[in-house]
This record gives sequence, structure tokens and C-alpha cells, in this order.
Amino acid sequence: MRTSTTVVLSLVAVAALALAAPEPVYYRIELSPSGSFVAIGELVYKGNAVLFHAYPDGKLMSLRKADVRKVSPITAQEAAAPSKKDLVSIGNLAMQGGGAATAGPGGSGRPSTPASASRPATAGPALVPVEGGLAITTSAPK
Repeated sequence: MRTSTTVVLSLVAVAALALAAPEPVYYRIELSPSGSFVAIGELVYKGNAVLFHAYPDGKLMSLRKADVRKVSPITAQEAAAPSKKDLVSIGNLAMQGGGAATAGPGGSGRPSTPASASRPATAGPALVPVEGGLAITTSAPK
């Protein structure tokens, strides 16, 4: 009887400790010059290195202190979502229906030269017709 009471009390104590376990703490580690990691739990500083467990798999990782620009605490929802400032819209891709080829003048079946080819170089990249097709350039055509 005494043994079964001890086992029951031990199980109750373990269950109470499991329920009282704190939520894990998450940190976003901003890197120089760009990029970021999400860390689970406290970071450990050893010499010139920063040690942490990476989210979501918990692998032990290390970084040089010089590569760490900023460390900030985040919520579990922010840890699961991608970093907002790392997302860059690249526009509509041809596979998504935005780059359908149209027949140019003369019906050659090749895409017609877009208006962006006549823009000045300060307007950004431009499509330029060349002998073998089209080229993308960042400077004004000669």
C-alpha cells in the first residue's frame, strides 16, 4: 500500500511540474549586413561566439558576435511567421499568367518590345532587343 501511494504521489508531482513548465522564449537575431535567425530559449555568449538553439528544429547553432547586429524577444506567433522585412515582392511571374507572349509587329510570334525598353537608365532595368532575342540591362542602350 505504501509503495502504490508513493508512485501515485510521484506521478502527481511530475504532472504538476509539467503543467507549470514555462512557455519557451523566442528571440529574433538580426545579422550584419542582412538576414536573421529565430532562437528558442536564452542565448549563451562564450568568448567571441553566440550559441543558441535554432527554431523550429532546435539545432545548436553558433554565430560570431561581430555578425550579430541586434537581438530582440518575439512571440511564438512571430517566430512561426517569416520576418516581414525580408519579404520582397517580385511581381507577377510568367508561370502565374502575367507574362503571356504576344505576337509583335509582323506576326513573328515573338513578344513585342515593351515600353520599358525606351525608358531612361535611371528608371531601372530595361528590356533591350538584341540579335538573338531580348536582353535585360541596367544601363541605357547605345
